[in-house]
Amino acid sequence: MPEAYGLIGYPLGHSMSPFLHSALFALSGREGDYRLLELAPETMEQQVAAMTGYRGWNVTIPYKERIIPLLDRLDPSAARYGAVNCVRREPDGTLTGYNTDCTGFLHAVRDFSLGGRVLLLGCGGAGRMMATEAAMAGAELTIAVRNPQKPELAALAAHLTEAYPGAGIRLTDLEHISGSFDLLLNSTPVGMFPHTEGCPVPEEVIRRCGAVFDAIYNPARTRLMQIAEDAGIPTVGGMDMLVQQAACAQEIWYGAQFSQEALSALTRQAQEQLARREEKV
Repeated sequence: MPEAYGLIGYPLGHSMSPFLHSALFALSGREGDYRLLELAPETMEQQVAAMTGYRGWNVTIPYKERIIPLLDRLDPSAARYGAVNCVRREPDGTLTGYNTDCTGFLHAVRDFSLGGRVLLLGCGGAGRMMATEAAMAGAELTIAVRNPQKPELAALAAHLTEAYPGAGIRLTDLEHISGSFDLLLNSTPVGMFPHTEGCPVPEEVIRRCGAVFDAIYNPARTRLMQIAEDAGIPTVGGMDMLVQQAACAQEIWYGAQFSQEALSALTRQAQEQLARREEKV
C-alpha cells in the first residue's frame, strides 16, 4: 500500500505539488500517495492531530509558523527561520519540522547577489527565511510590509541585526519604498492565481531594481515579473524553488536522492504542465 504524504494549507487552489511529488516518487521507484489537504483555519490543529496515517507532509500559507507548536522538535533549518514547510513523522510517531524552502530559494537565486541592496516584500514564513539568508550574506536589507509596526517584525529586525552585524536592516511599508536595489524578493501571495492581475508594489519601485525573484510559481510569469522583463530586468519565478524544495522534502522523508539534471528536467515538465493548465482557464 502506498505511503501517505500531502500538503496542508488554506486555500490550496491549483497546487503543483501533487504533480511534482508523483514525478519524484516515480524517479526514485517508490510508491507514494500525495494529497492536497485543505485544512480550515478554525479546525487546523484538530485536523493535524488526526493525520496519524501520514508519514510526512508539506506546509504552506498560512500555517508555516502556526504548525510549530504542534511539533515535537525542530530541525536547525526550521529553528533558524522560525518557519516550517516540511514535517516528518519519526518511527516513534513524533513529529519533526524542517525548512526546505531555504534549499529551493538559494538554488533559484544562485545567479543573483544576496549580499547587496535587497528589497524583500512581505515577511511571513517564506519571507523570514529570505530575510535571514539575505542578512547572512551581509545585505543592506529593506523589508517592506503592510504594517511595519508589528512587534514581531521589530523583533526579527533586532535579531538579524544582532546575529549578522555585517547586514543592515530597515523596515518600511509597501507604499513608501525609497531608494534603488540590486535585488527584489517577493514573498507575498499578491499576483498568485487566480488573482493574476495583482502586483505587490508600483511599477516605479520595480524599475529601480536590478533583478527580481518572485516566489510565486502560478502563473509562471506574474505581473511583477512582466513589468520587470518589459524594463529589461532579469527575473526568476518560483517553479525552480518549488521543485528543489520538494526534492529536499523527499530526501528528508525517506532518503531519496536526485540528480540536478533530473530536477532541471522536472522543472521544465512542471512549467509545461502549468502552461497547459493556464491555456484551459
